[in-house]
Amino acid sequence: MGNIYGKYPRTLDDRKRIILPPKVREALGNKFYITIGMEGIVELRSEKEFNKLIDIFNMQSNFDLNARKLKRFWLGNSQEIELDSQSRFVIPKIYLDKAAIQKDALLIGVGDMVELWNNQTYENYSQQISEEELLNSAKFLVSKDDK
Repeated sequence: MGNIYGKYPRTLDDRKRIILPPKVREALGNKFYITIGMEGIVELRSEKEFNKLIDIFNMQSNFDLNARKLKRFWLGNSQEIELDSQSRFVIPKIYLDKAAIQKDALLIGVGDMVELWNNQTYENYSQQISEEELLNSAKFLVSKDDK
């Protein structure tokens, strides 16, 4: 998967299906993985990116309690998804509930994955982030690269 970015508003149909826009479909492929993310979102990853994370999990010791917890939660809440001929997929109920999505959703490309948000939740989240917080986050990331 190449880098994916941008915001893509979507509306679920009556069968809880969502249509992936071409750029998102190109990044994820016709088969990808969905999982529960942090902060009340759902994450979509291409098969390649999903397998990278599995490799990271598999490198962790099964004797490490934190590694087991994360592996159990993350992999246990992941599902393989295949698009239909019209680039749609049904969002399983567990993910709709986690992200509080009923009708309107927002896909956000964040580099190596796509986040699926409830529209209003994202609006509230983005309004709460100050410019100072963004600058501090940027400084932190830059300082990590300098080490």
